[in-house]
Amino acid sequence: MLLHQCRESFDSLSDFRAKRNRCRDYTFGRQWNDIIEVNGCRITEYEYILREGNVPLKNNLIRRIVRNVLGVFRSRLPDIMNRYYSKELEQVAAANSLSELFSRSLEEFLISGMVVHRKRFGFNKAVPGIWTEIVSPSSFFFNTDARDSRGWDINLIGQIHKVDFNDWCRAFVKNREDFSRAKKLFDGGLRHLNVTEVWRKEVVPRVLVHDRKAGLVRRLSESQAKALKMPKKWILDEVWRYYFLSDDGSILTEGDSPYIHGSHPYVMKCYPYLDGEIHSFVGDMIDQQRYTNRLITMYDWVIRASAKGVLLIPEGAVDPSNYQNIADQWSRFNGVIVYKGDPMIPEPKQISGNMSNLGISELLEIQLKMLEDVSGVNGILQGNTSGGNVSGELYNSQTTNALNSLSDLLETFTAFIRDSSLRDYSLLLKSKV
Repeated sequence: MLLHQCRESFDSLSDFRAKRNRCRDYTFGRQWNDIIEVNGCRITEYEYILREGNVPLKNNLIRRIVRNVLGVFRSRLPDIMNRYYSKELEQVAAANSLSELFSRSLEEFLISGMVVHRKRFGFNKAVPGIWTEIVSPSSFFFNTDARDSRGWDINLIGQIHKVDFNDWCRAFVKNREDFSRAKKLFDGGLRHLNVTEVWRKEVVPRVLVHDRKAGLVRRLSESQAKALKMPKKWILDEVWRYYFLSDDGSILTEGDSPYIHGSHPYVMKCYPYLDGEIHSFVGDMIDQQRYTNRLITMYDWVIRASAKGVLLIPEGAVDPSNYQNIADQWSRFNGVIVYKGDPMIPEPKQISGNMSNLGISELLEIQLKMLEDVSGVNGILQGNTSGGNVSGELYNSQTTNALNSLSDLLETFTAFIRDSSLRDYSLLLKSKV
């Protein structure tokens, strides 16, 4: 059953979606949400640290690095757009705000290692045109036995839509009977229904028909070619077909690909996709971020546990009923403490303990350096200079070397933009026919 095949493909990406959610949490500051087991109880690290009486501190370094990479990309984006979205596609890029869309898509690409766009020709708010939609990897699936990084060996691809009543009517209601069925579906208080859109490459029988008047050879289905009195030849053809499925697996609508490229409407890119594996840019930095958070939390605990400004009052030096008043006066910058001194009893004094040097600050410096090495975003890309005595030639050389460390990642995403422009161009040709 087609729906079962879609479910298998969707479930096979469950590990990827779990990693994506974790990388997203670390990017946006939710960095103590990993589940640990303590005395047979599964709790988050955040809850465990609070139970131990500590404060779960964090210093979100990942977000800063992601912003730096986005800044580098935005500085290069105008040249990329001029290369792939000039002249014919200029209006398409402007109507879809593709410069902003590609920036947000790169953010997804850095976090999860996958970026997906869906292309369509039709109406958007009553305006006809070519439209681009970002597809969340959380609702996207494809056959995971594919190994080609270009996606050429994908034979099943699709996504799960959450459809409300209005969306359902626009897509599937063609007559009064369809409208009545739609009302029954949503009368039970349901706000959304899941609809699975799937595109599958299939081998189907076709008939080659030679239209001598037009001077063309057409590929038609057997039913379409049956009534035509023209030279024919039966063949097997490989085509992309689309299906929209309800939750129970019934087919709501189906058909051959209507696009001039004859394929599915999705443009996707996975990184690095070696042996079908997806590894994100953010995922490589999580271990360094975790250890940095641990060192900061440990530093805070050591500081709070050290003796700081403890007032020692010898027994009998003051009246016990005045202890609180003395403590209040001692904490004031201009406080005055009046008491009757006794030569046999020493005066009150304050002690403070210096925090022992555990090497935490040195470890933090090492972790920050390792984070730069792992991410490839060093101080030059972060706007830090090596000092005022650095020559312009040396600075430019350092900047070039820093950009080289990100070139593979950014060029992979640039290839995604190129593929996106090719799909837009094919839709533009279709609209002109």
